[in-house]
Amino acid sequence: MVKAHFDDIRHTILDELDKATERIVVAVYWFTNQTLFQKLMTKVLDGLKVELIIHNDYINNRETGLNFQSFIDNGGHFYFSDTYNPMHNKFCVIDNKTLINGSYNWTYYAEDRNRENILLIKDEKETIDAFISEFDRLKSLTEKVEKIRQLTKFEVDEFNLLRARDYLANDIVFQAKATGNKEIIESAFQIAPDNIEVQKTAFALDLTKKWKLKYSIGSSLKYDNYLIIVPKDTLLPVSISKIVQTSEDNQKSSTSTIHYGENPKASRNKQFAEMTITGIPPKLAGEAKLKFHFTIDIYGNLKMEKFSLDTGRRQIITKKITGLLEEEIEDKIEKE
Repeated sequence: MVKAHFDDIRHTILDELDKATERIVVAVYWFTNQTLFQKLMTKVLDGLKVELIIHNDYINNRETGLNFQSFIDNGGHFYFSDTYNPMHNKFCVIDNKTLINGSYNWTYYAEDRNRENILLIKDEKETIDAFISEFDRLKSLTEKVEKIRQLTKFEVDEFNLLRARDYLANDIVFQAKATGNKEIIESAFQIAPDNIEVQKTAFALDLTKKWKLKYSIGSSLKYDNYLIIVPKDTLLPVSISKIVQTSEDNQKSSTSTIHYGENPKASRNKQFAEMTITGIPPKLAGEAKLKFHFTIDIYGNLKMEKFSLDTGRRQIITKKITGLLEEEIEDKIEKE
């Protein structure tokens, strides 16, 4: 049995979830609807096995979003997809007998604004088994989450994958792969110059030259300690974040010097920048959080960002570091 639904989709899903007695698997890109979430929570508390995969971005993972940590703590099985393996499906399988599949994300926007659809599929064992197998494959591309670090509103753009500009740039990269035409890669980078993930995709598909860092790049910490942020020999492009915390009670500012080198003492490495954040909220030592977010593109442009996860106060510095790079030469084994 296959039935199409174009209206009142949320209630259709709720009715089917109500019937579950053993297992529910859900894979949706975005999930914000409290009613659907509470239905899953009820099934978890009833002892059913409930497994959920969603994408790790600010829409899903924020302080004012759904309480997925409670879902985990009460026995739910939870997985985040990430930038490298974005999970864009929207399907649910109930008791290995009922499949719900379509365009519908489990969000208020999908229900109240978008024109969406689902197919309700029952008694189609081969099709339903295929979706269960795909769910298990999707799980293998992620790590099961036990403790969620909620993203702050100041991290929104780091995880935003679906802007039109970025989508087109990625599409051009995959066009280059499919056609073998590497000459169009540059146009993809120009369309989305600030999206390091586009360059990462091109790199992973072997469509660009390979460059690596000759030295580690890092920040000074208290007592002249050295926090390596981007390690030596890292291949470009790269995007790396590190979170640190205040070291004193009521600390209102934080100054770090940025270096390249390998010595565990910051001052013994070459300094090339200084970053200062003010306006940190007064808290006990270790409670106020600061984030370093460094990206280096394939052209050797280093973007260093340091910001408060409490206030969003930030400093951004850019440097050209081509002198710190060397080309990665792959060993070629000659065939006799």
